[in-house]
Amino acid sequence: MTRVKICGLMNEEDVALCVKAGVHAVGFVVDYPVPVPWNLTKDAAVELIAQVPLLVSSCVVTGGPVEGIMAIAEATRSDVVQLHYQETLLEVKELAHRLSLLGIKTIKALRIDRGGQCAFEIPDPVMAARALAKTKISALVVDSYTASLPGGTGVAVDLSTFKAIREAITLPVILAGGLNPDNVLQIIHQTNPYAVDVLTGVEERSDRKDPAKVYRFMESIRGVSRGWGC
Repeated sequence: MTRVKICGLMNEEDVALCVKAGVHAVGFVVDYPVPVPWNLTKDAAVELIAQVPLLVSSCVVTGGPVEGIMAIAEATRSDVVQLHYQETLLEVKELAHRLSLLGIKTIKALRIDRGGQCAFEIPDPVMAARALAKTKISALVVDSYTASLPGGTGVAVDLSTFKAIREAITLPVILAGGLNPDNVLQIIHQTNPYAVDVLTGVEERSDRKDPAKVYRFMESIRGVSRGWGC
């Protein structure tokens, strides 16, 4: 089946729920540089990551200065760090290299606004993806972006833009933004993503996932085979 990451986990109950439902990766927002509803401290993230079994990938979602991100990575020791803020191309290169020395994989979020431009130094999505693919990142997340929220917007990415990015690079490309149990299967058939990443689409509220939505999301995409191990 298509691999699934559920992001924005904030408690042990939701970690257990996602593991039981068969999620392949769980995401924790840690020390994010601007206010978001899902932010955890490093200490809280360490406790939750300790509850993630070996066969499920743990992913810390963060951003900001390079040394701050490295401090988060060294403290939490997640399997993956997802850079989800305003990191420059040079910073992404440096972080991907330094994180690899710790045995941690790096994913970079390419955040696209309603006008089709990236919140990145290279505004064209395809050109940005090609530049990022030359770094040591393991995968790219294509997500939506608004002025009020840097992620978890619930806004869908333009699917033609996603497909253009996917076709332009050989890196795994993960789709985020606006996914929910009712639309995810159709979107997978339209875009063929490496994996999907959902946050608000399976929430009961910002600090709690909805078990029924989590199970419906997973059941919606059963049977499409792919691997998360980027």
